[in-house]
Amino acid sequence: MEVQRAYALALLVDRDAVAGFQGGNDALMATRTLKEAFRTDVEPILAMARLEKGTAIDPIATFRASGYRAKVSAERPAVSGAGGGIV
Repeated sequence: MEVQRAYALALLVDRDAVAGFQGGNDALMATRTLKEAFRTDVEPILAMARLEKGTAIDPIATFRASGYRAKVSAERPAVSGAGGGIV
């Protein structure tokens, strides 16, 4: 999910403006332009993309509601405690 969020934010960067500021050696404005894009809330965009793909709008809530974790925990063999772990 974080990769999707970072990608969506990166798409919002005004690259032409950043390149212009970099060419003019204006690091302050280049940074400001990047920060403007990365402060944008893209959660509604991501939710709509998930809805259009037919996947869970809120994957974490869906995972927790599914009971999958409890199911696989019950199926997992008990730890004997005799292993030394990573050596």
